[in-house]
Amino acid sequence: MFDSIILVIFLKIFRTKNTKINFWLDVSLLIAVLAVVLYAFFWPIRVTGNSMSPSVNHGDHLALSRFLGRFGRLSSGDVVLVRIDGNSAVKRLAAAPGDHIRLESGMLYVNGTAALWALHGNCNKFIDKILGVDEFFLLGDNLEISTDSRHFGPISQRQIVAKILIRYFPLTDINFY
Repeated sequence: MFDSIILVIFLKIFRTKNTKINFWLDVSLLIAVLAVVLYAFFWPIRVTGNSMSPSVNHGDHLALSRFLGRFGRLSSGDVVLVRIDGNSAVKRLAAAPGDHIRLESGMLYVNGTAALWALHGNCNKFIDKILGVDEFFLLGDNLEISTDSRHFGPISQRQIVAKILIRYFPLTDINFY
């Protein structure tokens, strides 16, 4: 509603008697709005590495939302793009703030319940932790080759760049996350 009011005011202020100028103002405004929406909600990336295999594989193309990653409600099981030590990585949020996480004999338990997604590979590491107010625990689905919170510990909300929305390529493996 507030955005609509601003848009109407903008159009009233910059309107002229010249219809060609009005047309190009409208086109420019539409392009600017589309650019902001696409930047916030549908940013494409190409995955390198297999730490999330078989859920997300090397070469897959994903669309992500920066807005939902920063301001949306993130929960256990979401797939996100994170920035750790200057590098970007696609990982799964195994647990959110306040959750009790236990990783034992390759099985993941969040608040006493087995995780709904499948972890692949062996993991002999034992973890039993209750996450703090701004702590997220990340895991790659392929435990044998993934570098994740088992190695570098929990991350904070500000390290989450975006939430993954969809795998759109290859076309035979389209998947919503």
